[in-house]
Amino acid sequence: MPNKKSHVIRKTVHLVTGCMIIALSFIVERNILLILFLTGALFAFLTYNFRQFNALHKTSDSSLGTLFYPVGVIFSFLILYNQPPDYFRITVMVLTFSDTAAWLAGRILRFNGSFRILTERKSMYGTIAFSVTTLVILYFFLPSPMAGNLTYILLALFLSVNMEVISFRGSDNFTIPAGLALFFLTYENHFFDPAFLLAGLLVLSSGSYLLKRLNILSRAGSLSAYLLGVYFLIVPGFIWIVPVLFFFISSVFFTNLNTRLLKKERGLNRRNVWQVFANIIWALLSSAMFMVTGNDIFIYFFIVLLAAVTADTWASEIGPVINKRSFSVADFKMHPAGFTGGISPGGTTAALAASAIISATSFYLFFGEYNFSMITVLSISGFLACFADTFLGAFAEEKFMKWRFMSLKGDGLSPNDVVNILGSGMAPLFFLLLTYLV
Repeated sequence: MPNKKSHVIRKTVHLVTGCMIIALSFIVERNILLILFLTGALFAFLTYNFRQFNALHKTSDSSLGTLFYPVGVIFSFLILYNQPPDYFRITVMVLTFSDTAAWLAGRILRFNGSFRILTERKSMYGTIAFSVTTLVILYFFLPSPMAGNLTYILLALFLSVNMEVISFRGSDNFTIPAGLALFFLTYENHFFDPAFLLAGLLVLSSGSYLLKRLNILSRAGSLSAYLLGVYFLIVPGFIWIVPVLFFFISSVFFTNLNTRLLKKERGLNRRNVWQVFANIIWALLSSAMFMVTGNDIFIYFFIVLLAAVTADTWASEIGPVINKRSFSVADFKMHPAGFTGGISPGGTTAALAASAIISATSFYLFFGEYNFSMITVLSISGFLACFADTFLGAFAEEKFMKWRFMSLKGDGLSPNDVVNILGSGMAPLFFLLLTYLV
C-alpha cells in the first residue's frame, strides 16, 4: 500500500524530471530529444510492475500517472515538433510546476473544500494553485505574437484547468501537455478569435453543468457532451458546432416536453455517455475526415448523419405525445406509443421535419446557398436512416440483448445504443445511393 513517503518521492521525481526536460530542450537537438523521451517511456512501462520501483510509480493503487507522463510529453513534443520550442516548454512547465503546486496546496486541510467532475475529487486550494501558477507561466513565457495577449492567456488557462480537473488515475499527466499542445497548434493553423472562443467555452461548460443538475445527462454524459462541444468549437470551427448544438438543444427540449406531458418520472430519460456518443460518433468521424482530406463529401456525410439522429430523436419524443398508439413493423400490429420498432403519423412527420431543418440550415451554413435538389437528397437520406433505425430496433435489438457486454440499465452500452449507431451509420449510404440515382 502506498504511503506518504512514496507520494513525496514521486512528486520530487516528477518535478526534477520536468526541469531536466526543459533544460534539455535548450541544449539537445530535437531528434535526440525524441529518442530520450522514447527511452524514458520504455523505462516507465518496463519497470511499472516491479516492486523495487513501487516508490516511483505507486502513489495509489489505481494511479497510472507515471505511464501517462512520458506518453503526454511525447505527444506534446510531436504535435509541436514544427512549432517554436517555447510552446513545448510551456506544456512541460505547466505539467511540472502547476501540477506540483496543485498537489502541495491540496495537502492543506484547513478550510479546503473539494468537488468532483468525473470520478476523483479535486481540492479547491489545489485548483486555485494550479490556475495561478499556470497563469504566471503563460504570461511570462508565451512567445510573440501571443505574449501579453490577455484574452489568449485566459483561454489557454481555462483549457488547462479543464484538462486538470477532468483527469483521473493520473491522466492529467497526459491531458495537460497533449491538450495544451493541440490548442497551440490549432490556433497557429486557424487564428480564431480568443474572446469569442472563451465565451463559447464558458457557455458550453455552464450548459453541460445545467444538464447534469437537471438530470437530463449523467455525470459522464454531461462531461462527454462538453468535450464534444470543445472539439467542434476549436478544431473544425464554429460552423460545425451550430448543427450539433441544434441537435442537442432540440433533443433536450422535446425530451423534457415528452416527460412533462406524459407525466414521466424526472430523470427516467437521462442520457449517459454511451447514448451521447451513439448519436454523435459518426458525425465526429466525418468532421475529422474532412479536416484530414479537405474533401466536401465528408461535409455532406456530416450533415446527413446529424439529420438522421435528429430525426430519430424527434420521432421518439414527439410521436408518443401526438399519437397514443404506434404500428409495429415487426408484427404489423398496433402497440402503445413508444414501442420498439413502432411508427406513428406524428413521429414520422416529426422525423421528416427534423431531417429537412437540419439539412437546409446546415447546407446554407457550409456552402452559403440553398441547393434544393441536394437539400432534398440530404433530407430524404436522413429520414430513411431514421426508418432503418426503426427496423433494426424491431428485428435486431432483442438479439443484441443476448450479448454479454450489453447493459439494459445504468451507464453501460445498451442494445438501443448499438441500434442507434448502426441506423444512423446508414445515412451516408442512402445519401450516396440517392445522389447516384438522381
